[in-house]
Amino acid sequence: MERRRAAEKDNRRQDPRVNMGERVTVTFSAGEMVGSGQNISAQGVFFVAETSIPVMVRIDGVAAPVAGELIRVQAMGEGKLGIAVRFLLPDQPPDDS
Repeated sequence: MERRRAAEKDNRRQDPRVNMGERVTVTFSAGEMVGSGQNISAQGVFFVAETSIPVMVRIDGVAAPVAGELIRVQAMGEGKLGIAVRFLLPDQPPDDS
């Protein structure tokens, strides 16, 4: 059942994914974020902020950095993080929703 849901989610994607091996550098300039606390434990806190996190993305082999916004951070185990960034068009402001 879980595998079918993942496949259905993949089918909703607007653009196909292409594997890459280049080094990616992301520069954050978010500063401070404020949001509504959802839950807390001795290990951490989860909150919802009504703002986007603007970033600049540099990919080895690509001449210019690309503006984007952070859309997801996922623990990958062994101290690693998976980070998803949505690229922004030059005239597209970050989504503040």
